[in-house]
Amino acid sequence: MHNLPTSEESSHSVPNCLLDPLQRAKDLLSETLGSWQEVGLQEGLQAQLAGGKALRPALAIWWGKQIDASPTLSEQWGLAVELLHNAFLIHDDIEDGDRWRRGLPTLWVSAGIPIALNVADFLVAEAYRIVATLVDTSPDTLVQLQRDFSETHRTTVLGQALDLHHRADPEFTISDYEQIIRKKTGRYLALAWIGPARFAAWSQDLVDALWQLGDELGPAFQIRDDVLDLSPGKGRGGEIGCDIREGKPSILVAHALQSEEISSEQKGRLLEVLGKPREETTPQEVDWVVRLFEVMGSVSFGNDEARRRRTKGSSIFSSLPGISSTSVSEFESIASYLIDRKV
Repeated sequence: MHNLPTSEESSHSVPNCLLDPLQRAKDLLSETLGSWQEVGLQEGLQAQLAGGKALRPALAIWWGKQIDASPTLSEQWGLAVELLHNAFLIHDDIEDGDRWRRGLPTLWVSAGIPIALNVADFLVAEAYRIVATLVDTSPDTLVQLQRDFSETHRTTVLGQALDLHHRADPEFTISDYEQIIRKKTGRYLALAWIGPARFAAWSQDLVDALWQLGDELGPAFQIRDDVLDLSPGKGRGGEIGCDIREGKPSILVAHALQSEEISSEQKGRLLEVLGKPREETTPQEVDWVVRLFEVMGSVSFGNDEARRRRTKGSSIFSSLPGISSTSVSEFESIASYLIDRKV
């Protein structure tokens, strides 16, 4: 449920295989925005959707092409996933107190919490409406797609519940972190690929392999996001350590708390900083936590773990039957784009 590469990022880092799908996805979002004339919603919808990277619908479009799924159905599925994604982002920003996203004020800051919540509710409703109107699919496939979509929605919310529960938790472990990111990020990223696989009449075993792929690549993306939070390039107005200010249970926190080298004094201070209200956390306290993560080897651990999961995800993808060498190569470039990014 975190920010994907922003519009501030150089287009040269986008793999060639995604350039056309990304453009089509952005055109699709623009067309959709133009069709919405709801009073009191139009401005908020524009503010939330116009600056996004549209990566999820692009992934659906790209994947549909690889497996000869219906282009129209793949586009509509990707659009539904993108709308749900943005609803999650609005809720996350409010829950976390984040004031910046994609280099701009978050919707609750620019328009107020009531409007932001209403925009998010509309996006959820519109996402489900789109899924329900995929009329070119068989009734059985449509039911399965609705189950896939609603179960991913439910699982992601459960992941967020765990995220909130474990904030400033002195007993937080790598195992706890694993539960959060598999629920909150893994299924959520894989969802873009599930629709095209259903449209192409893939077996349940092959669909399950895509879920497993998400269980590796999604967490790899999230872990990289945890590390990037220590830099000023995440589109949060140049502010570093937002996760620290929010007391978020990141992989860095879990690793540091479990380190044999952390002293009781260091652990106590870390938990004290994580437990403070965001607005009361000072830059000096954030800097201290960043240095602690570096000294404990937590940053290196996070980067290594992201690469390990990326490698495992690539192995799962390359083992899918009927996947061409070109598709494998393109997937590798997409995985690199997600995991090796600098913002």
